[in-house]
Amino acid sequence: MCSGARGAKYDTRCERHLMIRRPNASIAGIGLTPQAKAIDTTSIGITLDAAKLALADAGMSLSDVDGLAARWPGPGGTVFEPGAWDWTGVFGQSLNWIGDTYAQGVPGVLDAAAAVATGQCEVALVMGGQAGVLAGPTVASYTRPENEFVSIWGMLTAAHFALIAQTYFHRFKPDRDKLSAIAAAIRNSGAANPLAVMAGKGPYSIDDITASPMITDPFYLLDLCLATEGAAAVVITTPERARDCPHSPVSILGGGSEWYRQQYVDPPRYDEVARVGADAYRRSFSMAELAVDDIDVFELYDINTFEVVRQVETLGVCAEGEGADYLVEQGIGADGSMPINTDGGLMSFSHTGFGGPTLKVVEAVRQLRGIAGPGQVADAEHVFVTGAGAGAQYHNAMILGHDRQ
Repeated sequence: MCSGARGAKYDTRCERHLMIRRPNASIAGIGLTPQAKAIDTTSIGITLDAAKLALADAGMSLSDVDGLAARWPGPGGTVFEPGAWDWTGVFGQSLNWIGDTYAQGVPGVLDAAAAVATGQCEVALVMGGQAGVLAGPTVASYTRPENEFVSIWGMLTAAHFALIAQTYFHRFKPDRDKLSAIAAAIRNSGAANPLAVMAGKGPYSIDDITASPMITDPFYLLDLCLATEGAAAVVITTPERARDCPHSPVSILGGGSEWYRQQYVDPPRYDEVARVGADAYRRSFSMAELAVDDIDVFELYDINTFEVVRQVETLGVCAEGEGADYLVEQGIGADGSMPINTDGGLMSFSHTGFGGPTLKVVEAVRQLRGIAGPGQVADAEHVFVTGAGAGAQYHNAMILGHDRQ
């Protein structure tokens, strides 16, 4: 864990950020495979499918790739699937840059953008997903890691977030109907999205949320994200090269991360992590030279209803404890004042485990291209994307926008 002097005390939070005053890297392609409760293939195969789709979208091929942010077993990587394989072997070529620190979603994109901006590589893939790993109604294995105080006691990811939410509920007593309205709105966005796992499953009402089984107090089943299969990928390159690709480039305008503590080991405490992300947000907007009012679409990491509310409060648009009231008043649908999770989010579109955060980036790019289907926000120019949250004890954010040529 990093620490640094702050006065006479030490700050135990380790922060990482990428300074992009004028974009030095752009998103040139996106790839999205079908998303489903179960897919009859392998995680390697479906991730490669997403990569090929993203490269085709960018008018490129695997031979153009010289950088990669993805989970892999080596050299220097983490365990993804057993066996003697690696992505360079799958690609049939060597690579100039590998990012495996946290190779997904916002951190993966920021790391790849930094690699492109500093000349470590010219074309980087960020990719992730899973298939053939979920079986029946059992708890997904990645929600119950073999960490101290976790699997041995039956702990799971939803309960880590519930520990934070319980304190919030005790102190602020949010209106349950308004929380349910938020969950229903996100799920209904997915119900209207033909690409979503939950397409056609709505409409959901406020009462439907609390009528679903209680999983871990205060979360009902329909407060929680899905566990599904599928993959997504993003192609990142220089702005100059991106302008020669088939689609208008999407600029990475700013981003930041905050890492408080290792995820899903020590139980999270509200007073330590309730505001995690606030400084990452501040740096993201400073880099992008924008304000919250400039954001047209919010693709927030909706691992549960409470975390959406917490992130909005952390943005500073309302006071702590007032997030549910604020969101219901503003409206979070595509036609609302604060459109959130326009594809149905993790709650209704898909949540592919380790690759889930990259889905947020793909939907942000679709919004900026104007191809987001029923959830399209008119004239979207800037999209705010987040990942992780208080229960995980780390958070990240990024702002995407149209090419600033």
